[in-house]
Amino acid sequence: MVAEEDRKPSYVRRKPLKPDPFQLDKAQLKALKQKIDLSKAAPGFLDYAFDFHALKVTGIEKLPKTGKPIIFVCNHTGTPLIANACAVPETVLLLSHVLHHYRRKTVRPLMGLEYYQDELAFVRHRQIFEPLGCVPLTLENGIQLLDMDEDVLMYPEGEDSVPPYQTRPFFWGFAKMAWIAEALIVPVAVLGPHESRLRIDVNRGPIVFVTPINNPNKVSYHIAFLPAFDVRHYVPKLADVDKLSAFCQRVRRAIQVTLDGEALNRPMVETARQLQVRHGMSTGRVDRSQIDGSSPSSVASGDPATDPDG
Repeated sequence: MVAEEDRKPSYVRRKPLKPDPFQLDKAQLKALKQKIDLSKAAPGFLDYAFDFHALKVTGIEKLPKTGKPIIFVCNHTGTPLIANACAVPETVLLLSHVLHHYRRKTVRPLMGLEYYQDELAFVRHRQIFEPLGCVPLTLENGIQLLDMDEDVLMYPEGEDSVPPYQTRPFFWGFAKMAWIAEALIVPVAVLGPHESRLRIDVNRGPIVFVTPINNPNKVSYHIAFLPAFDVRHYVPKLADVDKLSAFCQRVRRAIQVTLDGEALNRPMVETARQLQVRHGMSTGRVDRSQIDGSSPSSVASGDPATDPDG
């Protein structure tokens, strides 16, 4: 049995939005694909990461070549950067460029619905979302992309890791997508952003950046692609919520073990964590612990408690 606290997606900052207005059909998804152009999405960012942050990428040569689509599941560092005159999470830029650089294939980042709910805000974000190939994060959008042999990028914590590099319980949406679309799941551990731009996530008010966003600390970055998981090997039936929860925790542990192992040799990690512990909150802003993600019927219903949220 899975511990009760691990059965529930909890501590999500923003109230999940109903996915219905953000569902796209295949024609719309194909149209968005035609607009992907990484040369218009902060094209110098990858070179900057290699140069300034001595970016190291490991495990990418071992990515499965089975022909199945892949869901890349990453820890959520959350730090925003300004690209194309709008804010975008640093790791979305980083992983989009890294995967294209090494594989010559684009990945489709599934972005939180809060980016799309305000029309004026979305007009601004479109300048970076379209060349990156971003898509609103709904269960159905993810499944359709995978069915179209597109790889996707997800952050199943739903919000930034707090304290730094301490992952939150994962939402189940990524596992459901993979199960339904028969896709593989590749965990990804990213280290560096929490140290390069020290920050404090407080209970009320905006995030406080101790390090200016445009003047980061010179720390090394590491992206570790971990061995792939086939969810159907661990969860024979999607209705088995205990095995589904246990599987999500297994994927989360794979990332957490990697983060913990490397953090021991990164002195700035402790600085980042102490700033958060002393001056910020130890968990997310809104306690959503009453939201139970165990209902199998929610796979089709679009229940925001069980659909992916980040």
